[in-house]
Amino acid sequence: MWKTTAHLRHQCKSHWGPLAGVLTGLMFVVVQLTTAHVGDSCKRLGQIAEEWRIGLPARQVMCVATLDGDLVYERFVAPSRRQSNQTASLIQ
Repeated sequence: MWKTTAHLRHQCKSHWGPLAGVLTGLMFVVVQLTTAHVGDSCKRLGQIAEEWRIGLPARQVMCVATLDGDLVYERFVAPSRRQSNQTASLIQ
């Protein structure tokens, strides 16, 4: 019985690394498939979500209306602070 336990412990140790790698990769793929992407349909106009892609930083996407009346995600371009400071200095 002790030999069986030792054999199982040895097998688990030798296969743990590849199994952890496969599970980690699977997690990344599931996260990428479940997040919003440009062109995906959405439910609420103006809704902001994050697009996760492997190897790229997360980007924000916003729910916009198309000319056909469909709601889809599109890249969200937030105004930068530098532009707002320049506008404020022009007003003064």
